[in-house]
Amino acid sequence: MKHFLRALPIVLACLLAACGSVATPEWAADVQETQVALAATSAYETSIAPTATATEPPTATPVEPTATPIPPTEVPTDTPELPTLTFTPTAIPTQAAAGASVAGDPVNGDTLFHELRAEVGFACATCHNPASTQRLIGPGLQGIGERAATRVEGQTAVEYIHNSILHPNDFIAPSEDGGPAYPSNLMPQIYEQVFTEQQLNDIIAYLLTL
Repeated sequence: MKHFLRALPIVLACLLAACGSVATPEWAADVQETQVALAATSAYETSIAPTATATEPPTATPVEPTATPIPPTEVPTDTPELPTLTFTPTAIPTQAAAGASVAGDPVNGDTLFHELRAEVGFACATCHNPASTQRLIGPGLQGIGERAATRVEGQTAVEYIHNSILHPNDFIAPSEDGGPAYPSNLMPQIYEQVFTEQQLNDIIAYLLTL
């Protein structure tokens, strides 16, 4: 439409030249006004035409994370001291059926009972059978703990056995007819020099287990 309006004056001028002198139409003034208005409109449109301006993308501002410090957990380095338990071994007395007891080692007493003693030339087991009540040379010793408690009035089984080893002639077991069952000095009288007191206790502890 704009191009048509702009070309209109040129078309009109050509027509006037071809036709010679023609009376100016009454609407020529209107055309001029139209041309002025078109020129003004074109100038106005040019002035208000938007100017393309390159817009830079917004610059992203990095947001630094704020680190919240976590307080370290304290780990105890000191190891609590544990109480040291000290056990003191105590002698366990060997008990016979009659309630007799002695602080001795029956295992060592067993060894001593079967050990040959050079001082006398034989072992206790040579004359005494620990597994029977039958006489060997001396009396059998099975169950000696019960019998020993009844031999001498006022003596415990431990006291009786202890005295019978060291002083065998002090009391000799009676026979069925009431007389002594064994002759005097049948058993050596020197065991007080052969065995220590602890060894005697070990032997007695062993005899009480028979």
